[in-house]
Amino acid sequence: MSTSQSAAHRRNVSSRSSRPRSSTKGPLDMPDDDIAQPDAAVSSPSPLRSEIRSPVTSDAGFSPLEDLDSLRVELDNILAARNLPITKDLSFLLRPELYHPLSQLDVPPMFRTPFQSPAIGETLPTTLSRINALLAQGHFLVAAHLCGLLLTSSILAPTDTKTIFTLLYTRLSCLQLTGNTVLAAQESKALEDLNSAFYYVQAEGDTPGEGSPRSYHIVPWPLRVLAVRLQSIGFGDSRRGIAGLYELGLEARRELLQPGFDPAIKKIWQDRLEDLNIRVVNALIELGDLEAARRTLESMSRKSSNDSILTSRRVLLYLRIGDVAAAKRVLEEAQPDTVRAEFLNPLIQMTEGRYDEAAATWKSLLEGTFSKSSEPVIKQNLAVCLLYTGRLSESRSLLESLISANQSFQSLTFNLATIYELCSDRSRNLKLRLADAVAKQPCAGDMNLDRSNADFKLVD
Repeated sequence: MSTSQSAAHRRNVSSRSSRPRSSTKGPLDMPDDDIAQPDAAVSSPSPLRSEIRSPVTSDAGFSPLEDLDSLRVELDNILAARNLPITKDLSFLLRPELYHPLSQLDVPPMFRTPFQSPAIGETLPTTLSRINALLAQGHFLVAAHLCGLLLTSSILAPTDTKTIFTLLYTRLSCLQLTGNTVLAAQESKALEDLNSAFYYVQAEGDTPGEGSPRSYHIVPWPLRVLAVRLQSIGFGDSRRGIAGLYELGLEARRELLQPGFDPAIKKIWQDRLEDLNIRVVNALIELGDLEAARRTLESMSRKSSNDSILTSRRVLLYLRIGDVAAAKRVLEEAQPDTVRAEFLNPLIQMTEGRYDEAAATWKSLLEGTFSKSSEPVIKQNLAVCLLYTGRLSESRSLLESLISANQSFQSLTFNLATIYELCSDRSRNLKLRLADAVAKQPCAGDMNLDRSNADFKLVD
């Protein structure tokens, strides 16, 4: 790296404080003001890995990727509204050696899609439209490959910050979704220190004086949050990730305390702060510090206690930690109309090993009135209970009925493959038939179609 670039990447002293002033509130606590409460939290906790997977909600409809232009719009709105000039040279992010070549060797043959390359003379908007189409179809690995090629091509200007950050976020997210988190972690290190002065710009008219000048980060918030986790993996330092989340929390609190902000903008920052709470707890759990994770949950703002999604996630995180009593307490304290207790109660029964009772509860839900979109979740959890109570054939039939109904989310195929291993000596043939059936299903557009061998337990 050149001397000038190294100087550009010095720490931004005003962007964070080395030691926050002692306070009764932590950086992730909500300030005491009259901010409107959100309708929903914006993040979901990391899934619990186990031999049998039992999601609370179907991951069939899960995708953190939105339209490719969404991040560009965020930058346009924020920076244009404040008249912020961006003349940053991001050529250090466009070096070909930064991006790993991708392979489809871990993808079953029936799911493989040829990698695409920009055509000769193809314009940037045309290539971006192709990436959009791949994301809409669920071809995340192919989209990641095309993003990498575009990031290292001559048609992308080093000063086109909006496109570069959007492509980088899409690339890293797609790598995570396709099971290539290690590659994503290595590539995220190219961003270096996102708290450096290089990534900040000052609004026109904001001149240094007696008060602190306002500076704004040019990297979209979703990319910053994603980079915190990936860089902690890439550098092999889990505590770095937790510290990075707290730094983002401090920034969100500062934004919430800014006077004269539009209520809609404050709500965005409130949602982000609550999202960081959940991410910190997940990071602590991954680090193995369950006691710190429990304390963090306890310290979460009471102002969010009536948020149905956040309350549900708190219950799930307590169950993941193993504190069943705390999960029950949160559920009991929640208002009846703010939480889906009918789904959480049987999960608590499963956590306590009362699978017969949980199976009866799931069956009663199937026989009652419920949303059609909840049927796959209920049936899968029921199948898991049947498996643990020794009713292997019933469990298998239930999961196969979901496959026949074109439901093929990751935990479902994994669980069915596990059942095949338990009930047959020819499990590999059954798993290959399962993969072939899933490959022939209509494209949902919100699920990864570049499935890995691990989804069907085809790894030797």
